[in-house]
Amino acid sequence: MKDMLSTLEDEVSLRTGRAVKQRREAGGFSLRMLATRSGVSSSMISDIERGTKSPTVTTMARLAAALGVSAAALIAEGTGAAPRIRVLRRGEAARGENPACCQSLGPAGPGSRIDFVRYQIPPSTVLGPAAAHASGTVEHMHVAAGTVRVTVGDETAELSAGDSCSCRADAPHGVENPDPSAEALIYLIIERGYPAC
Repeated sequence: MKDMLSTLEDEVSLRTGRAVKQRREAGGFSLRMLATRSGVSSSMISDIERGTKSPTVTTMARLAAALGVSAAALIAEGTGAAPRIRVLRRGEAARGENPACCQSLGPAGPGSRIDFVRYQIPPSTVLGPAAAHASGTVEHMHVAAGTVRVTVGDETAELSAGDSCSCRADAPHGVENPDPSAEALIYLIIERGYPAC
C-alpha cells in the first residue's frame, strides 16, 4: 500500500511540475523571472518542474499567482483535468500577459518547433478535422476578422474578431467559419510538442 501511494505521489508531482513548466513557458517567463515574480527560488521551481520535489500549498499558491491562474487551475492541469481550449476575449488580458506585445509572423528558423500561419477562411467553410499533433503541441490563435468556431477533441469555442485562444492540439481539431456572408481571418502560431520516444 505504501508503494502504491508513493507511486501516485510521484505521478502527481510529475504532472504538476509539467503544468508549472507549460504555464511558465506559455507566459514567456524564464525560471529567474518566475522566481522574482513568485518569491520561490529558481532552483525550487526547477525541482518542481522536473518532478523531483512536491510543492507545498503555499508554494503552489505563489507560483499560481505569479502565472496569473488560480492554484486550483494549476493543480487541475497537473492532474490532467484542464480544458483543451483556453479563450482570451477581445479587451481581456490574463494577469502576467502584456496585451501590447509586438507580433512577428516571419519564417521560423531551421530546427524550430514553431510555425507561423495566416488563414483566410471563406464564408461557410470548414478547415479540418486535422489529425492530432504530438503530445505537448499548443496552437495559439488570434481572430483578426470575422467569426470562427474552434473544435479540439470534444470541446468547442466560438470566437469573434479580437478574440484569441490557446489549444492543446494533441487531439483531432478544426476551425469553421459559420458566417455565410463574410470571410474570417486568423493568425496561428503552432508550438510543436515532441513525439513520443
